[in-house]
Amino acid sequence: MQKLEERSAQLQKDLEALTVNGELGSENVEKFNRIEAELHGVEGAIRDAKDAELDELRSAIAAMKKQGKGGAELDGEEVAFRDFLKGGVERVEKRESLIAGTDANGGYLVPENLHAKLVEPARAVNPIMRMATTFNMTGSNSIELPVKATNGAVANAAETGERTEQNAPTIGNSTLTAYDYYSDQRATQLYLDEVAGAESMLMNWIYEDIYEQAEKDAVAGDGVDKIKGLFTEPYKSAKVKTAGTVTAADIMAMYFKLAPAYRANSAFLVNSDTLCQLMQLTHPAAAGTIPFVTMVGDKPYILGRPVEECENAPAIGTKTTPIAFGDIAKAYAVGIHKNTSILRDPYTATPKIRFYACGRIGGKAWDTNAAVLLSTEASA
Repeated sequence: MQKLEERSAQLQKDLEALTVNGELGSENVEKFNRIEAELHGVEGAIRDAKDAELDELRSAIAAMKKQGKGGAELDGEEVAFRDFLKGGVERVEKRESLIAGTDANGGYLVPENLHAKLVEPARAVNPIMRMATTFNMTGSNSIELPVKATNGAVANAAETGERTEQNAPTIGNSTLTAYDYYSDQRATQLYLDEVAGAESMLMNWIYEDIYEQAEKDAVAGDGVDKIKGLFTEPYKSAKVKTAGTVTAADIMAMYFKLAPAYRANSAFLVNSDTLCQLMQLTHPAAAGTIPFVTMVGDKPYILGRPVEECENAPAIGTKTTPIAFGDIAKAYAVGIHKNTSILRDPYTATPKIRFYACGRIGGKAWDTNAAVLLSTEASA
């Protein structure tokens, strides 16, 4: 794995060395494409190696569970919670396993192990939440994120030389708040009694709906009682040369506006319509012959970096920001509170059972130097 990552870093440097002021000379096009193809292969091998490691870890955890090691108490909580969803508290054999909500939303808390199973699939389809740094929150609905305002001072000294006191870097704080995201689902008691796995489907729908809205806000939310969207945060900005249009040259300028330290783990975020338009572009150094977007399997790449489809990203238009590029793990922070509660109400929506669910999710910019937004407003 280490050798693959070192090779990937070297190929990135080789690609950058072929460009001058963001421009690729025609004499270097063939070499650029050869290096880019090798880079795609290396990054694919890295992904495969990481997937293999995850599969091995999951197998080890599953083996431990079969042997009865760990998780026994949480399994009891999950059984009790599922029984509560299907038939109410009266049908729960071990009511002490239910965890009552501690706030005005009432209901009972989704057990932590079940919460984790439901959150991960919901996050997996959301590129921003999947790629961002996630903070698992407990207790308070807000946490303080450390922010390094300035780089640390570095001085030199002989082995026994005098050291002067350093008063940098300046560490600041940024508050990440998790807001209430709630959903109202309804089902008949007959459905809950007769359909096998009805409570699982119900919980999946609840989490899918909550995280679908959270995904929209993670793109364009205004931060007022909701997530502050990545595409609305004050990251570095690159502007197109012609208002309302995006060219390959604009994207290359955007690429090189991001500091090299952030490019190694960077990705482009666009919606499907924008990606469709980008796939019709050709490389500036070989117009009409070399596609600007290359495909490795079913995955698109631009300048060696993966492109993630983010359906709620702005479209290309007048004064929009249709493309984000950066190291999303450093650029954006997501907070997910472990306390998700579900209130079962058999009275106010008869003949259906009403399930009122509330989860807490937050999101905001973390390192504003780690991403660049492309604006379709023309540069001066």
